[in-house]
Amino acid sequence: MIDISDGLLADLGHVAQASGVLIDLRQDAFDVAEPLQAVAAATGSDPYTLVFTGGDDHALAATFPALDAVPVGWRVVGRVEVPDHDHIGVLVDGKVWESPAGYDHFRSARASESRR
Repeated sequence: MIDISDGLLADLGHVAQASGVLIDLRQDAFDVAEPLQAVAAATGSDPYTLVFTGGDDHALAATFPALDAVPVGWRVVGRVEVPDHDHIGVLVDGKVWESPAGYDHFRSARASESRR
């Protein structure tokens, strides 16, 4: 279980890396609220980019051993798989997400150090 503070893809990426697995999210499992659609339209961005990479959502993501083990109130948004071709990380609909996955504390720290 992990909190979604740096973006869903980034934080699930931490889980996948630590566990040596592949997590495949289904885009159709996510509802995009109208206000988020409006923000995406106003900024010329894809609303799913905001959903998958936005942080500080105050939500939790977790993996469970089987579908019948998912607690009531939790939404299934993908599945954990054994990695193929040594790809460990997160996919969306079976494809690698090509854009940044979310906030990267280490990249931000390196950028701050290089400005000194």
